[in-house]
Amino acid sequence: MNNFAFLAAKSDYRQFSKDCIDAEAAFKNSYDSCVKLVRTAVDAAVKWIYSADKNFYCDSDKLSDMINAEKFRRAIGESLFEKINYCRKSGNAAIHNEQEFSAQEAEKCLRNLFDFVQWLDGRYNQNFSARSFRSLTGDDDLLSTEICGIEMNTPILTASGTFGFGEEFDNFVDLKRLGGVMVKCTTLKPRRGNDGVRITETPSGMLNCIGLENPGVDTFLTKILPRIKDKMNVIVNISGSGVEDFGELAKLLDVDGVAAIELNISCPNVKDGGIIFGTDERAAASVTSAAKRATSKPVIVKLSPNVTDVTKIAKAVESAGADCLSLINTLMGMEINVHTWRPTLGNLTGGLSGGAIKPVAVRMVWQVANVVKIPIIGMGGIRSAEDAAEFFLAGASAIAVGTANFAEPSITMKIADDLSKYLRSCGLKNIRELVGKIKI
Repeated sequence: MNNFAFLAAKSDYRQFSKDCIDAEAAFKNSYDSCVKLVRTAVDAAVKWIYSADKNFYCDSDKLSDMINAEKFRRAIGESLFEKINYCRKSGNAAIHNEQEFSAQEAEKCLRNLFDFVQWLDGRYNQNFSARSFRSLTGDDDLLSTEICGIEMNTPILTASGTFGFGEEFDNFVDLKRLGGVMVKCTTLKPRRGNDGVRITETPSGMLNCIGLENPGVDTFLTKILPRIKDKMNVIVNISGSGVEDFGELAKLLDVDGVAAIELNISCPNVKDGGIIFGTDERAAASVTSAAKRATSKPVIVKLSPNVTDVTKIAKAVESAGADCLSLINTLMGMEINVHTWRPTLGNLTGGLSGGAIKPVAVRMVWQVANVVKIPIIGMGGIRSAEDAAEFFLAGASAIAVGTANFAEPSITMKIADDLSKYLRSCGLKNIRELVGKIKI
């Protein structure tokens, strides 16, 4: 147990480092004592920040006032603010014997403390190095997996278009704890996206027609990838107007720091009469082959649900060399404003995502899992560990969270925690034991 050992080497952190190390050491003897000491460590770290940084000032010496001070709260972000308060509230309950804490609850407090002091170190240490929390309960072993040679701490990824380039969520999640981040779609040239309204909320979901807005592959490679490549498994979603575009993009992205490439084949093939790659078996296969010939990276093909038989497309791209499949992409939808009598979206139609599409996604993952041998990343309306478990049972080896990230930026961490509890309740030792175990 050495999650906080890095603090000991920095004399500036003496005010709180020992409390952090003691809290982790207490875990093996008493979960309640661990939670109490986490509270002590949080308070000490907050006091250190106020003493070390003249930008933060509070008229009161009460910890609650310091934490709630507008400038401090804005600096740490809402997610960390909630984590700090969770630690303090739990610590109070332990101190007053109001609650008996489990190993999972004590570890959650330690994880929250870890996120806080890592944020602190990132802000004040010029030689900051990002770290991942190592589980004390064996949860790392429960969720660790591997797909296409990519080692993953958890089988939970984030879907392209819902998580930016990952760095935007750095204050909300432990990026290294994610299986990977499918970053914003990248094209050969910059795209400004569609005009007009791009997003509208629907019952249990949303419609979007962003139009693949992105800065282009050159900017991604020179400015964005260097910033993010050491923070997480980077999976680059790519799109093109023709088969050649996919091949060229795959070649350009065959570089250090890119873990895999995801082909967005649910886009118009402008050079071939407007056919959608993802709805035509031969077109889908040709795009897959072009990408495979151009890169040494694993190629993931993202399947469209807007087809009569998704299994035909799945088998076609598998035969063409796909290493993995991800499904489903958004369903085509439309909304009309009954007051103006005009479509809400500037592009008239858009992609439907969110909880409303989950039953369709689960069904398609199950169908595809029965006809292919390559791994599947399931996605579509996942908002909880229970939702995720459905996809694993249906045959997915990993899952990606999309629309839910907008509503709750730290949702992937909650799903990871709850999925561990679920596996433990089922008597399973690893997530792989759940894959494809649906009982028919």
